Amino acid sequence: MWRVVRRLSASKPVIASMYDAAASGGYYMAMAAQTIVAEKLTLTGSIGVVTGKFNLGKLYERIGFNKEIISRGRYTEFLSASQRSFRPEKYAQNAYKKFRDKAAYSRSMTIDQMEEVAQGKLWSGNDAVSNGLVDAIAGLSRAVAIAKQKS
Repeated sequence: MWRVVRRLSASKPVIASMYDAAASGGYYMAMAAQTIVAEKLTLTGSIGVVTGKFNLGKLYERIGFNKEIISRGRYTEFLSASQRSFRPEKYAQNAYKKFRDKAAYSRSMTIDQMEEVAQGKLWSGNDAVSNGLVDAIAGLSRAVAIAKQKS
């Protein structure tokens, strides 16, 4: 979705208007827009990743279930290998870096600048403007006015 919104914003004005909350996936979509507006108290950011999965290995042993996985590729068994322990450090760190790097690119910041405001932190709309995550404090009507002006 981020890539599609980014590509669209190269040819048309795309303005994101955030209301109560735009954290994690909400901010991920908004950051691809040319301009982001938020309310004063909009929960903004949470540039971070949470991962997890069940390890059913002991259950499988207990009920006599045998599962064999044949695969090829680095991450092909990531979620399907339910009888193995989860090693989130690889997957989560990779996903976090992709999110953070796209946010830095989208907001014209360096990776180090984005790292200061990322790490799963949540900001009010006012603080998000100060930190470069949002362009203006406004509501939907202002976002529409910005879109009209840019088009």
